[in-house]
Amino acid sequence: MVDRVTGPYRSYYISASARLVPAHDAGAPIYVGSVSLAQGGPDDAYRFEALIDLGPEQRFATEEEALAHVEEAARQYIDRLLKVT
Repeated sequence: MVDRVTGPYRSYYISASARLVPAHDAGAPIYVGSVSLAQGGPDDAYRFEALIDLGPEQRFATEEEALAHVEEAARQYIDRLLKVT
């Protein structure tokens, strides 16, 4: 599993992770991503946002693709949260 924290983006820190999982059809392993947001700093455990809609289920060939996707989804969520156009 690979983790990366970026930010601040509009005062939020984005904590993205990608993990390798076996493919359902016995094909090549795939990566899935997850993301959390924090205000005030990446270690501020009491201020994490728990639910972010990442869209339909996505699987990625590389961990970099998974991280990029969930980070972009988090930025879009922050923009909607703050009503930024």
